Amino acid sequence: MACRPFIKNGSHLLRPILFSRTIVNGTQDKPPFPKVLPFGLPLQNELSEVKSVPDTPPNQQAYPNMSRRLLECRGVEIIHNKLIHKQYGIMALAPGLMKENHFNTIRDMTNKRIDMERCFSIWRVDPPWHPWYFKGLNKKRGAGKGSLEYFVTPIKANRMIIEIGGSLSFDYLYRTLLAIAESLPFPAIPVSQELLDKWEAERNEIQEKNVNPLRWEYLIRNNIMNCHRYTDFYDIEFARYGPKIR
Repeated sequence: MACRPFIKNGSHLLRPILFSRTIVNGTQDKPPFPKVLPFGLPLQNELSEVKSVPDTPPNQQAYPNMSRRLLECRGVEIIHNKLIHKQYGIMALAPGLMKENHFNTIRDMTNKRIDMERCFSIWRVDPPWHPWYFKGLNKKRGAGKGSLEYFVTPIKANRMIIEIGGSLSFDYLYRTLLAIAESLPFPAIPVSQELLDKWEAERNEIQEKNVNPLRWEYLIRNNIMNCHRYTDFYDIEFARYGPKIR
């Protein structure tokens, strides 16, 4: 009531500003303050939704047929095995295939359980792009390729699945990241830049202090005791990663 004479007799320039603030439950409905993120965080800080069906190539009417190409899962990831923003992420420990429901589970758990006003998250894997075919049960074998069932994304060992950064600590995010890692169809683990640096230092120390010349790679490369008789191409190709990687 005290401001009514001021509005009635005030300047015309102030009227739109004064009338824009309505009184709701005895308080002024002021416009919200602009959302200010910490320096360095991207504006799109939540995980985006991925396409369950990839786009068809422009020169074809349907998505081309492919073989299973399990070679995409062999070996160790040598490109996307580091953190871009040097903070936290989830790393695959074994190869596998990710379907649409795995992407949706990761996106829902990340966007709902983590405070996205102080953090951001990005995908480190491609959306589902590899077609997977399936024949129904009790059907006669043969007669060509089965029908298209869904699309998958091949994942190699040591591949980063998602990356999270911001102003929260790794201890605060660990339980959420562990729950996300356990929902994947292959073994995965939450990692931070400190853990990756520690593991790298341990590997370098073991390699420098190793006095045994008969390493696994040396034996495979030089065909010691005719070991090529029992190995295949992939044992020789991935010999530098140890006997567990094929």
